Amino acid sequence: MKAQSNPQHHQAQQSPIKATRMSWLGASWLGAALLLCAASLLSQPVFSQSRTPVRLLSGFPPGGNIDVLARLLAEPMSEALERPVVVENRPGAGGQIAAELLKSAPADGSVLMLCPDAILVIRPYTLATAPYNPVSDFTAIAHTGTWAMAVGVAANVPAKNLAEFATWAKGRGNSGSGASYGSAGEGGSTHLLGALLAQAMGADMTHVPYKGAGPAVSDVVAGHISATLQPLGTLLTQARAGKLRIIAISSNARSPAAPEVPTFTESGYGALSFEGWFGVFGPAGMNAALTNRLHDVLAQILRRPAMQERMRGMDLIPREMSGNDFNALVKADAERWEKAIRGLRFRAAN
Repeated sequence: MKAQSNPQHHQAQQSPIKATRMSWLGASWLGAALLLCAASLLSQPVFSQSRTPVRLLSGFPPGGNIDVLARLLAEPMSEALERPVVVENRPGAGGQIAAELLKSAPADGSVLMLCPDAILVIRPYTLATAPYNPVSDFTAIAHTGTWAMAVGVAANVPAKNLAEFATWAKGRGNSGSGASYGSAGEGGSTHLLGALLAQAMGADMTHVPYKGAGPAVSDVVAGHISATLQPLGTLLTQARAGKLRIIAISSNARSPAAPEVPTFTESGYGALSFEGWFGVFGPAGMNAALTNRLHDVLAQILRRPAMQERMRGMDLIPREMSGNDFNALVKADAERWEKAIRGLRFRAAN
C-alpha cells in the first residue's frame, strides 16, 4: 500500500529553509541600507553636524599680519565648513602661549592655529626646556604663504652689498667702535639670523633687541645702529625714501617687490638662505579625513585672486603645498634651526 504524504508535515519540513532564506534576504537589505547611510554620512562636509565655533588661534595682538590673515581666512572657512570660525588672539611669549593652548586642545578640529614658522621651529630650541615638539605635538594642515628676510643698513654705512658690509663691519670692530644690528626681539628669527650672518662674515657685531620691528627700523634710519634684519616688506617704505639701504634678501630667488636686491646666495652666503612661512596647524592626532578636508578648504581659499592680492600687500607670497610636503618642511626647518641655535649657544629664559 502506497504511503500518503502529509501536507502539514511537508510544510513543516520546508519552513526552516524558507525562514533562513527570508532572514538572509532581510539581513542583506539591512546591510545595504546601513552601507548607504554610512556613505551618505561620510560624504557630508566635515563639521556640518555642529554649530559650535571653531577657534582659530593667533599668538599675537590684533593688527599684525598674522591677525589680519587669520581674519581674512575665517569668513570663507566658515562658509565652506558650514560652521562659524572665530579668531581668538592669545598673545604672549612670542606666540608660545597660543601654541601650548593648541597642544592641549582636542584633536577634533575645534581649535586650530595660524602662526609664523618661528613659533614652532625656532622658539622651542631657544629655551632650556622645550614646551612642545614642532612635529610630534601638532598636525601641519596647510602652508599659507612665504616671506623673505632682508638686510637693511643705515644710510651712513658705506656698503652697497654684503661683501662690502662684511669688510666695513670687521673694520669697525678693529677701530673700537663696533658695528651693531637690531632685531624685533631676542630669540626670534630677526635676532638669530643676524647672529648667524655676523658669524659667517667673521664680524663682531653687537645685537640690540627691540620690542618689535618698528623701533629697530627707526634706529637704523636715525643712524643709532648699523643694520637690521627684518621681513622685506617692513623695510621697503624707508628704503624707497632713501632712509636706509637694502643690501641682500634671504629668499632663494629675487623678490618682484625689490628685483634689484641680490639674494644671500648671489652674495656668497647661500648657506644662510631662508624663507619664513605662515601655516595653519591643529593638535596632534587629527585623523586624515579631517586634516585633508581642512587642507582642501584652505587651499581653495588661498587660490582666490582677491586673497592672493591681499597677501602680496602684506609681503606674503602665496604658495600652495600638499599636507605631506608641508609636514616635511616643518620637520626640515625644525632640524635646521635646532642645529643653528645649538651652534650659537643661545638660550632664552623660559
